Amino acid sequence: MCSTQLYAQDYQGNTTPAWLKNGGNLYVAPTVKVGIGTSTPARNLDIYSNTASTYLRVGSTGGTQMGSQKAGIELRRALANGTNTTWSLTNEGEFKINNNGIGIFELHPGWARFGSVNIPTQLSIQGANVEKINTTTDIYQGGLWLSSKVGSTNHTLVMDGNQIESATALYLNNIKPSDILLANGGGKVKINTTDSESRLNIASTTDMQLKLINSGSGGGAWRIGVANSSWSAGAGKLVFSKTANSADATMVITPAGNVGIGLTTPSKTLHVNGTISTKILEITGGADLAEHFDITATETLLPGTVVSIDPEKPGQLRIASQAYDKTVAGIVSGAGDVQPGMLMGQVGTLANGQHPVALTGRVYCLVDAGYGAIRPGDLLTTSSTTGHAMKVADPQQAQGAIIGKAMTSLETGKGLVLVLVSLQ
Repeated sequence: MCSTQLYAQDYQGNTTPAWLKNGGNLYVAPTVKVGIGTSTPARNLDIYSNTASTYLRVGSTGGTQMGSQKAGIELRRALANGTNTTWSLTNEGEFKINNNGIGIFELHPGWARFGSVNIPTQLSIQGANVEKINTTTDIYQGGLWLSSKVGSTNHTLVMDGNQIESATALYLNNIKPSDILLANGGGKVKINTTDSESRLNIASTTDMQLKLINSGSGGGAWRIGVANSSWSAGAGKLVFSKTANSADATMVITPAGNVGIGLTTPSKTLHVNGTISTKILEITGGADLAEHFDITATETLLPGTVVSIDPEKPGQLRIASQAYDKTVAGIVSGAGDVQPGMLMGQVGTLANGQHPVALTGRVYCLVDAGYGAIRPGDLLTTSSTTGHAMKVADPQQAQGAIIGKAMTSLETGKGLVLVLVSLQ
């Protein structure tokens, strides 16, 4: 076979020349195949070479710009009724694919465009799922690859219809301050977890789950995390910390709902290790100001019991048992379902104890009316009845031994009387 000869083959396989002329045009019959470099063309035009690279060149010359003239291939499909559509591949300085004269794809040495803003085109890529095909290096396969190089680092993004995998850090809107919207469809975001209970679900067993950063002047960073048993703050707590160490937490919330500020082991609903400053403190769960005391008692200590200073035990109290006792200290709080409104004490010192003793405010008190009926406004003092108060009968003797004023009545016997505590 000679690669420089031109053959025409008809539908019967005859290789005799079949060129025809029409005016100045040279053509072959529709049933004839033309071979260049082959005597057995398999298509209407078949170009072949087994000794060198093979090209089909369509060229144009002229104009002052690359786009002044076009060099291309036109593919036209026509129906018998005259309807037709035309695709063209052209070199206009840029490589372009057009449909009926409308640009679909454009390729420049520095960029490429599929579709356009005014004529958007759907791009569908059917490819394999993203998966790691090498267990020792970050080599992936997937439906779509995007690669770039920054300095000496190669960045590769691999995508399929369900997953995005990046060989290096993945940035979203790293340059432009554009919004990232996850609005349509009401979807949920899951980071390191398959949990989908909330709109945003973040999981980590070793690190803080969330870090909020303000990089502006005077800004800083806060870490928020849910602790487990290996965290020093304690398992199950919601931790707020200025550092990555949970032991540095400035606030925690326990699973039981206790809030700790300045400590990580709150034992109360709100436990503060530090100073609280407020304009108004409204207390709705109690009616007296009490302090914690240790109290010497040989019998069960009941709320409402009148107590006095124990001279033999510094900082401690005892149950009052004599009339007009000038060492009277207060009333054990909590009787009649009226609880302390404020409790004071200092742990680790004499100014602490086990029992709340009301020093001021309203508190129910054990009273013995056998020394005189009690009516609102009466001054009360200690009595010879252990732990009970009585009406002041001798104002001069009562000086320095007054507990407070009665706010309710007790005509006879023993019982509880609401007292406005005012030690005198």
